[in-house]
Amino acid sequence: MDKLISISVTLAVLTVSTGQLPRVLKAVRIAQLKLLKESQSSKWGMPMLPPSIKSSFYRTN
Repeated sequence: MDKLISISVTLAVLTVSTGQLPRVLKAVRIAQLKLLKESQSSKWGMPMLPPSIKSSFYRTN
């Protein structure tokens, strides 16, 4: 575990020092989304979202 932490810290320092942090963060986010999508059950269904208010509600005549 100590070696894994040491390697992670070294990679993080190299990433920041070379200016590649945004690129690495984007890659990590994409990997997280792919993992979430692959682990999604077909029975999850759609999320329950509150109804949106139509923009015409706020218009005044």
